[in-house]
Amino acid sequence: MPSAHHQRPISFANYLLNLLLGLTLLAADGHTQETENTAAQSDPQQSESQASSSVSSEAPPYESRAMRDRTLIANALQDESLWLDTEYGKILAMHRITEAKSTLGVLLLLHAAEDPQHWPPALENVRANLPRYGWETLALAVPPKIAPPIPARPSSSSSSQSDESSDEKNTNEPSSPDTAPAASTSSSSSSSSSSSSSSSVPREQLIAAYIDAALNYLKEKNQFNVVVLTDNSSAYLSLQKLLPMINDNPKDPKTIDGPLQALIIINLQQQEPLNREELESIFDSKQLPVMDIFFTPDDAAQQTARNLHRAVAMRKKLDDYQQLQINNQPTITETDFQSFLLGRVRGFMQKKASGIELKKEDEKTPGTIN
Repeated sequence: MPSAHHQRPISFANYLLNLLLGLTLLAADGHTQETENTAAQSDPQQSESQASSSVSSEAPPYESRAMRDRTLIANALQDESLWLDTEYGKILAMHRITEAKSTLGVLLLLHAAEDPQHWPPALENVRANLPRYGWETLALAVPPKIAPPIPARPSSSSSSQSDESSDEKNTNEPSSPDTAPAASTSSSSSSSSSSSSSSSVPREQLIAAYIDAALNYLKEKNQFNVVVLTDNSSAYLSLQKLLPMINDNPKDPKTIDGPLQALIIINLQQQEPLNREELESIFDSKQLPVMDIFFTPDDAAQQTARNLHRAVAMRKKLDDYQQLQINNQPTITETDFQSFLLGRVRGFMQKKASGIELKKEDEKTPGTIN
């Protein structure tokens, strides 16, 4: 009995010790499970952040949105699209070969549109249908006088989500924010440097380089009978490049010694009228035939512009200057191969820009004057 009485305190102490050990183990297991759950919850966030950082570090498929649009257009119109090399990179041109038995020449269209898909329907109608009558067309967009608007940045919701994820990373991983902003800063600086390098080139240099590329391409094709069509927004800078290349031909006043035989000005941008100094420079070649086209509505501002164009042309004593005003017509589409504008442009070119091949053969083609 005494021995049994002394064993109760010992067994009760052991029971308390075992109970404390069990509670300790349970607490340790709960802490471990909580740690694993926290790690499991943080892993998707880490994987998402790593995925987003890897995506941001990858090079974009196109250097700009404009180049993406031009590439898609070139892929859709493979028979007409043409990439010309310039010192400032490649530019997209649209070349349509003649659909007649003989080629009379080529119309070089210059328009101050950022992308070919933004061309006015009237010019697209001329570009697409003139080859039916023996004239090839080579069209390219030159930089606009007024810079296009900057594309909108991503929405605030996406930026707030990225900010929240960055805040969570700052809480969980103090050392990771030093690398993520560095990557974003480097990518943004590279894109801004590339855009600034292209935008830093003056517009007149870009237009001159584009015209050189087009003329070199036509020269390789042995096509020297060129008529230039330009809008009023790019006429001055385009002629600044072309007119110094023209020489007077006293032996044959109807044939110009230079890269173009005639000029067509399409006054589409009424908000960018040509001033007196620009017109005096454009009309500086007496032998260059000029067709000056205006569109309705013929308001007071346009009447003033038309009078100024005619007065400067007369004062510069142009041998052949004609001004044309076209009334409003139904919407011109590419399939309209009998539009009034197309007929007038075609008639002007046939009368004022006889082909080099015809002069060598010393014969006339119906509708062409040598």
